[in-house]
Amino acid sequence: MQNYTIFNKNNKVFIAKNLLKGEKVSEERIIRCNSEILNTYDFSPLFDDNQKNDWLVLAEGEDTEKVFEKVTSSLYFVKAAGGIIRNEMGDYLFMFRNGFWDMPKGHREEGETIRQTAEREVLEECGMKHLEVKEYLASSFHSYYMHGRKEIKQTYWYDMFCPSSEQLTPQKEEGIKKIEWIKQQDLQKILQRSYPNIRYLFKTIELNGKQE
Repeated sequence: MQNYTIFNKNNKVFIAKNLLKGEKVSEERIIRCNSEILNTYDFSPLFDDNQKNDWLVLAEGEDTEKVFEKVTSSLYFVKAAGGIIRNEMGDYLFMFRNGFWDMPKGHREEGETIRQTAEREVLEECGMKHLEVKEYLASSFHSYYMHGRKEIKQTYWYDMFCPSSEQLTPQKEEGIKKIEWIKQQDLQKILQRSYPNIRYLFKTIELNGKQE
């Protein structure tokens, strides 16, 4: 049964059967979600940008998927996709944008599959020619205000390979300042200068044993 972590501007909303290892949520921020609560509770304030404390929605007697659908029902869904890219030496490809190290990703265009979106966005943002898209790894969730409404973006992440010899060209019009290969021993230092959802993504992949 899948657990969910939704990153808001200043807090996170967890949806799970139990509190995730390593996470802390105060008792007054725990919503024990049985069938009655699921049908009557207004979850939209959890995603207010003024919220600064994390919330835990415990799925008690309900599937986490069903609870996730209800908790996010007031949000407009947007789908995006991107890649976690490695080379033959196991280095990770990061790009520097808006003062943070990030991974290449973007919104799905009409008629595309999610996998096609991931490949197109990586090729466009990194300017590479040779890219191998492998398996799907995980999804991340991020809520924000856009177009006068509260949106939630689900980004699908794929394992990808690009040779270190590839010429990389950052997409300047998208605000990408530089692209660099990051060695394994430097990964944690770079992640500390990345977004919380990117750090959580790497943690999730490590726990799932998808990448070495």
